[in-house]
This record gives sequence, C-alpha cells and structure tokens, in this order.
Amino acid sequence: MNTLNARQLITALLHKCACYRNHAVNGTAIGRRRRKLPLRGTQNPLNEIILVPRSGSFRRLRPIAVPFTAWSLIYAAKPLILAGAFSVLSAPVLLAAAPKQPAPAPKKPVAVPKQPAPALLPPSFYNSPSFSQNARPYEKLLAKNQYARDQSCRFNKILRGDTHRPRIALTFDDGPHPVYTLQLLNILRRMHTPATFFVVGEQVEKNPGLVRLEVAEGNEVGDHTYDHVNLTLIPPELVAYEVSRCDAAITKATGAPVRFFRPPGGEYNGEVLREVAGHGYITTLWTNDPGDFMKPSSVVIRKRTLAHLENGGIILLHDGIPETLEALPGIITAARLRGYQFVTVSQLAHAH
Repeated sequence: MNTLNARQLITALLHKCACYRNHAVNGTAIGRRRRKLPLRGTQNPLNEIILVPRSGSFRRLRPIAVPFTAWSLIYAAKPLILAGAFSVLSAPVLLAAAPKQPAPAPKKPVAVPKQPAPALLPPSFYNSPSFSQNARPYEKLLAKNQYARDQSCRFNKILRGDTHRPRIALTFDDGPHPVYTLQLLNILRRMHTPATFFVVGEQVEKNPGLVRLEVAEGNEVGDHTYDHVNLTLIPPELVAYEVSRCDAAITKATGAPVRFFRPPGGEYNGEVLREVAGHGYITTLWTNDPGDFMKPSSVVIRKRTLAHLENGGIILLHDGIPETLEALPGIITAARLRGYQFVTVSQLAHAH
C-alpha cells in the first residue's frame, strides 16, 4: 500500500463526492464498477479506496447511494421553508410598520333647498330669447308689473316718474356703510343733490347716526328688508319679519315713519305684495341700473348710467362701493348739462 499525502486525500474525497452527486441527481444508485482514478493508492473491485495513514491502520470509504426522491424533496422544500419562516418572523414587524388608515370622515348632511314661491311672471317671460336676453332691466320690471295687474295684484308702486318732465331720482341701496356713507353724503351735500336711501335694517341698528344724518340733510330713507334676502324664497311669516323689523329700526333711528319700500333684487310675489300693502308702503323699482354692485370701473358706471337717462327715471346705485363714489360727480354734472333735475322719490311720485 502506498501512503497518500494530505493534498491527494482531499482531492480524492472531492472527486468521490462529485461522483456520488452526479449519480444521485440522475436517479440511479452508484454502481459497483471499476473506475481508474488519477491517484496513487489501492483500488478494489467494489470501487473503494483504501486509505493507509502513517500509523499503519486503514479504513475504507464506501460510496453511499442516495435516492433521487430524497434529494429532490430536500432541495424543493428548502426555499419554501425559508420563505415561510421569513413570513412568520416578519409579519409582526410589517404590521407594526404599516400606516394606520384614518377613520372615514362622517358625511355632512346635504341641506335640501327650499322650493321658491311661485313667481308672478309665467315662464314665457323669462324663457323667451326676444325678451329675457335682450330686454333692459326696467322693461322686465314693467312686464312683471303688467302681469301683476292682470292677476289682480293691486299695490302701490312707482316704477318711474312723469315722462314729460326732465326729473330723475338717485337711489342708493344696502347702506348705511360705516365708511363710504359719509363720503357719499359729502358728495351729495357739495353738489346740492338729494337722494333716496333704501337701507338694510341690520346696518341701521349698527349705524343709527348715519341714518339720522341722511334724513337731516334732506334725503329720504326707505325699507330694504332687515337681512337683505330674496323675499320670494322665504315663507310668508319671514317676509313679515323682514319688512316689520327693518321698519322698526328706521323709525327708532329717525323718529319718522317709512313710506317707501324696495324688495332686494326687485323680486316679489303675492305674499310680498300683501305684506307691503299692509304697511302702506309704496314699492319703488327703477329704470336705470348700471350694475355697480359688480364693481366695474368708475368710467363704466358713468357711461352706463348716462346712456339710459330719461325723463322720470329712477337710477339704482349702491352704498358702500368706492367705484360708485368716483363716478357719481361725473354723473351728476353730465345729467345737469343735459337739463335734468335731481329729486327724491317722493317728489317724483307726487309729480307723477
């Protein structure tokens, strides 16, 4: 027997392991056939290598046949086992790291709008392209007034004055304003021009001194509801509240009774007319609306106003708009150059 050194021993072991693995993967047992190995040592018919250490004793290395099914199960199950172990171990960590979903916000209840009261005008007045899109604002008021007459809705009103006399009335809605009303009164005083103010009751209670000043300087004050709401969209009892409370606020501030009333937006129906008639008011509408509530430039306000001047006209402007204050001196001057005289609504009504 020849003695093998350490390098030859390791090489022989690796060669044998490779041989066993190849046979096991191919699904066959390791046969007992002779194989020549490039190693020095003793080989026997059982394909065994007898290793003789320096001590003189020896032991045999017998090949072990490993069935194909065992290897396949081990190699196939290894990824599954590792994956399962990873899932079990990482599940608590993933659950803890996952962001918590916020609780769904409660849905806000949707308010069902109140159905508006039936208008005096039939739909044909508003839906007709020849009228609704092309008519001037005061022509729509004329149509509403005529329809109210046809429906026997009698009420005191003034839409315009005498068309044979060059007299016009300036009216200002939505005041008093704590800052701009004083500036407006200064312009009217400086230009010796009277006006009619349709005030909101809530603002009157906040600024009663301004309302007294308006009356003291020769102007008139009218009712424009307490909260400035569309009276056709509220029940009759609230219509009475809006008109009566504003009347009470004006009377308390000025000590004088209220004679004129203007519905916000010029909107009214049968309920509004009955309530206004119960107070003995004269409903005041208009013929000239430059749309200053949308705050165009002062030049636009002046041009629109002067373009629709006419005898007996009522000009609708708004208190508290700076652009209106800038346009007002030019409107007054240009109207007087055309021969018009400014009066209050009551003066316009008496001459009508």
